[in-house]
This record gives sequence, C-alpha cells and structure tokens, in this order.
Amino acid sequence: MEYIVLAINAILVKNILLAQYLGNCPFLGVSKKMDTAAGMGMAVIFVMTFATFITWFIHHYILVTLGIEYLQTIVFILVIAALVQLIEMFLKKAVPALYKALGIFLPLITTNCAILGVAVLVIRKEFNS
Repeated sequence: MEYIVLAINAILVKNILLAQYLGNCPFLGVSKKMDTAAGMGMAVIFVMTFATFITWFIHHYILVTLGIEYLQTIVFILVIAALVQLIEMFLKKAVPALYKALGIFLPLITTNCAILGVAVLVIRKEFNS
C-alpha cells in the first residue's frame, strides 16, 4: 500500500511537469506517438537522474570547496549538455529508429528547464545522501 501511495504522489502530486510546470516543451512536442514519447521520457529520466547526481557531487565537493558557487548554473548546463550528447550518441548507434523519431527534440533536452530546475532544487533544498 505504501508503494501505491508513493507512486500516486510522484505521478500526480509531486510531478515536475504538473506541479511546477517545468519541462513542458518536449512533453507537448513529442507526445503524438506512444513509442517516441516513451523514448523521450526515458532519455529525460536518464539525463535528469544522472545530471542531478553529478551536479550535486560537483556542487558539494568542488564548487563549495573552492568557493566558486557562482559558477553553478554554467557548470550544471555543461553537465546536462554532456549527458545529452552521450544519450544522442548511444541512440544513434543502438536505436537508430528512435534517434530519427526524436529528431530535433533530443538536442532540446539540453535546454529543458525541468532538468536544470531539478538539479538546482536538489541543491537549494539541501538533499544530502
């Protein structure tokens, strides 16, 4: 029962798209075909998860240690861009059909405000390990 409540909370109540209105461009642009939307969703989830982990680590162990927190946004954008490039290279080799279906929307993950927003929210709310 606890897992059902957690799932409903994550899907409806704490959903980044619905609750904070972040990241709706890819949501609206790719959601015409189920396969393409699922592929885009998985790419965004992958980038968001790893970008948040990597940026948290960089913020706490490099930026704060060196006293250069003012570079946070630039560093976060560079991390997100690098992860999107990795996803793009992987999809081009492993799943060319999905790569073609996503088209222009795949590079747009770099500018997806949800990914940067979640990375910044994790730092601001001081989620620690």
